[in-house]
Amino acid sequence: MKILSVVIVNYNVKHFLEQCLISVQKASQNIDVEIFVVDNASVDGSVEMLKRKFPEVKLIKNKRNVGFSKANNQAIKQTQGKYVLLLNPDTIVQEDTFVKCIDFMEKHPDAGAIGIKMIDGSGQFLPESKRALPTPWVAFYKIFGLSKLFPQNKKFGKYHLTYLDKNQNHEVDVLSGAFMLIRKKVLDEIGLLDEDYFMYGEDIDLSYRIQKAGYKNYYFSESQIIHYKGESTKKGSLNYVIVFYKAMLIFAQKHFSKSNLSLYMFLIQIAVYFRAGLAILRRIWNMIGFPSIEWGIILANVLFIKDIWEKNYKYIQGGAYPEIFDHLAAPIYAFAFVFFYVLLGAYKRPYRFRPIIIGAFLGFVTIATISYIFPDINFSRAIVGIASLTTPLIALFNRAMHNYLLQGNIFFDKYFNRRTLIIADPQEYERVSLLILEELPYDCDLAGYISTTEILEEDERCLGNILQLEDVLKVHKIEEIIFCNHSISTRDIITWMTKLQNQVNFFRIIPKNANFIMGHHQVYEANPQNYVIFSSLALPETRIKKQIFDILVSLFLFTTFPLTFWLYEKPLLALKNLWFILKGKYHLVGYIDGSNPDLPPLKNGILDIRIIYHYHQKNPVILDKQYARYYSLGLDFQILLQGFRKLGSIVL
Repeated sequence: MKILSVVIVNYNVKHFLEQCLISVQKASQNIDVEIFVVDNASVDGSVEMLKRKFPEVKLIKNKRNVGFSKANNQAIKQTQGKYVLLLNPDTIVQEDTFVKCIDFMEKHPDAGAIGIKMIDGSGQFLPESKRALPTPWVAFYKIFGLSKLFPQNKKFGKYHLTYLDKNQNHEVDVLSGAFMLIRKKVLDEIGLLDEDYFMYGEDIDLSYRIQKAGYKNYYFSESQIIHYKGESTKKGSLNYVIVFYKAMLIFAQKHFSKSNLSLYMFLIQIAVYFRAGLAILRRIWNMIGFPSIEWGIILANVLFIKDIWEKNYKYIQGGAYPEIFDHLAAPIYAFAFVFFYVLLGAYKRPYRFRPIIIGAFLGFVTIATISYIFPDINFSRAIVGIASLTTPLIALFNRAMHNYLLQGNIFFDKYFNRRTLIIADPQEYERVSLLILEELPYDCDLAGYISTTEILEEDERCLGNILQLEDVLKVHKIEEIIFCNHSISTRDIITWMTKLQNQVNFFRIIPKNANFIMGHHQVYEANPQNYVIFSSLALPETRIKKQIFDILVSLFLFTTFPLTFWLYEKPLLALKNLWFILKGKYHLVGYIDGSNPDLPPLKNGILDIRIIYHYHQKNPVILDKQYARYYSLGLDFQILLQGFRKLGSIVL
C-alpha cells in the first residue's frame, strides 16, 4: 500500500499544472507516492504536455468537463494510498510539505483531514486556508462585510476564523479544496465528494461530513504552499457570486433544518441581489467614471483658455464673451473631445497614443462644423484651435497618472518598464535573461541578479548574494522579482515572498528548464519564432507618423524654448538639435546603433531606449531589438518624457 495518493483535476491551466507537478515530485522524495491527473477536456495542450514530460503520472482523460467533484472521485476510486491529497493545479508545494503533513496525521489519529497555510501569488496569506461552517449568521456577517470590519471578533470574524493565529495549528470546521489531505479510510467510511456540486462548496460538504463521522479537521501552519488563483479577480464577478451561492444552497438543503434553511435561502437571495447591484454600479463607473472626470478637466481647460484669450487679445479694452459660452459652448466643446475618445477606445487599457491624437483632431473638426452650422456658439476659432492642441496633452497626462496610480509607472501601450531582479545561479541567470530579452513576450527592465551560489567578482550584473537581497531591493529600486526554481528551493521562495510582500509589487517563478514565466494569474511563454523582428517601423505609414510626431513635438519645444530653456542640461545644443529635427535630419528617438541590417532603417535619433531601459547599456543590439519590437508613438513619448532634459546632451 502506498503512503500518499495525489489527485489533481486540471482544466486548461497547462503551465500551472507543469509547475505544480514539478513541486509535487520534489516533495515526494523518499515517500511512496502515486500521482493522478484528471483532465476535464482541456484544449490548451495539457494532455500532450503530461504525456511528454510526466509519463509516470496516471492520467484520466475526460471527453467533457464533468466538474470538480466527479473528476476527483474518478481518481479517488483508483487510489491505493493511505492518505489522499486533493490538490489544485495552480498550487506550488514546499519540499517538506508532504513529509510534515503525513507526520502530523500519524501523530493525530483523531484527524480526518488537514488543510495548510496558503499564500497567493503576491505573498499574501489566503484567509480561505481556514474557515468555519457557513451557518446562516456566519454567512450574514460575511455577506454584509462585518467579517472584514471586525476580523478579530470571535463572532463576526468566524467565516475565515480571522481571530485565530495563522502561524499556529488549529482545529477548524472547513478546509480548502485547493489542498485537502484526507485519510483514505475516512473517505471509505463517509463516501466520496458529493457530485451535486459542480464547482465550489464540495470542500465544505466534505469537511462537514468528516466532522459528523467523529473526526477532526486541522489547519496546519508548519508548512505552506502558493495558491495562485486564491486572489482571482473572478471572485468579484456576478457569475462567481451566483455559482458560489448556488453551491451554498445545495449545502443548506442537504444539512440544515427547515427553519434554518428558509433563513439561509433568504440571506442567499439578499447576497445575490446585493452583489449584483455592486457589479452593475462598478460596471457603470468603469464606463463613465474616467470620461466624466476628463470631461470636467477639458471643460476647465477650455474656460481657462477663454479667460486668457478674452483678457489679453479679444477684449483688451474691456468686455467679455457672453454667458452662453460658459454654459453651452464650452461644455459642447469638451463633450466633442470626450465623445471621440470613447468612440476610439482611448479609455481602454493599455492606453495608446494614436486614439488620443485622432480623437482631438476629430473633436476639432466636429466643433468647427457645429460652430459653422450654429453661429450662436461660434465665438473664437483661436480658442477651439488652442483647446484642440492642449487636449491631447491633458489626455496623455491623465492616462500617465492613471497608470502610475494603478501600476506605479506612467507607461502606455504594452510596454511596462518594471525594474526586475532575477534570483538564480550564474548559469541559470544567463539562460533566463536571454529568454526574457530575446524570446518571451515579457517586458521588463532587468537590473541584474542575486546569486544563490558563489559570486563571480568580474560579473557586474551580479548585485549581491541572497543575504543582501533586502539591501539590493532598496538601492536598485526593484519592483519585481523572478525566482528561478532551479537555483532556489520552493520553501525559500515562499519565505521570501511572505517577507517581501509589502516591498515588491510582483513575484514570478520560472521552473527548471522551462521556457515560461508564471505568476499572478499570468503565464508568459517563449516562442523563438515570435521574435523574428517584425516591427511596425517597417511600415511606411508608421515612419510618416513618427516624422509627424517628431515635427509637432519639436515645434512645440522650439516655440516654448524661451520659457523652458532652463530645463535642458545643455540649452543651446538642445535648440540646435530641435532645429535639425524640424528640418527632418534627425528623429527625436532612434536606435543606439543604426548599423544592424536586421532592423528597419531609421535616421539617427537624439534620444534612445537607454533612457528608460537601464539594463544591458553595453549591449545596443539587444536594446535596439527591444525598441523595434515594441515600437509605438507611446514608447517614443515615454522616452521623451524621461529624457527631454538630455535633448542637448547628445551632439550628432
